[in-house]
Amino acid sequence: MAEIVVCPFCGVKNRIREEMRGAPLCGKCKKPLPSAPPPATGIRSLGAEDFDSAIRLNPRPVLVDFWAAWCPPCRQVAEVLERFARSHPALTVAKVDVDSEPGLAAQYQVFGVPTLVLFVQGREVHRVSGAQAEAELEAEFDPWLEQGPGS
Repeated sequence: MAEIVVCPFCGVKNRIREEMRGAPLCGKCKKPLPSAPPPATGIRSLGAEDFDSAIRLNPRPVLVDFWAAWCPPCRQVAEVLERFARSHPALTVAKVDVDSEPGLAAQYQVFGVPTLVLFVQGREVHRVSGAQAEAELEAEFDPWLEQGPGS
C-alpha cells in the first residue's frame, strides 16, 4: 500500500510505500518529505527537519509526546499512548526526544517531561505535563478529538 505525500518545498506529489526504508525524499527536489508511513505502533518519531510540516500538513489532530529516554514517567506514558493511539484511529500520535531535539523543546516551551501537546490544523490547542492515565488523556483531549478536522 502506498501513501501520497505532497512535498512542502516544491509541491510535487510523491508516492511512499510502507516497505521503503529510511527518511523519504522528494523525487524532484530531493528534500525530506513531511510524513513517512507510521511504524507498526502507529506512533512516529519527529525531528526538527520534519516537525513543522508533520503537524501543519496533517489533516488529523496530532498529539506530540515530548519525552526523554532517562525519564521513568515518560516510559510509563509511552505504554498509555500506544493504547490511546489504538483507540483513536483519527488521531496521529508522534514523539519528540527532547535530548535529541532541544531546539524543538525550547521552541514549544517544554520545560518538563513528559509533556503532551495537541495540534489541530498546525495550531497548538491543548497541552498537559506529567504522567497521565488513559482515562485522564480521554478527559483532557476528547473535546478536540470529537470535533474532527475542519471543525
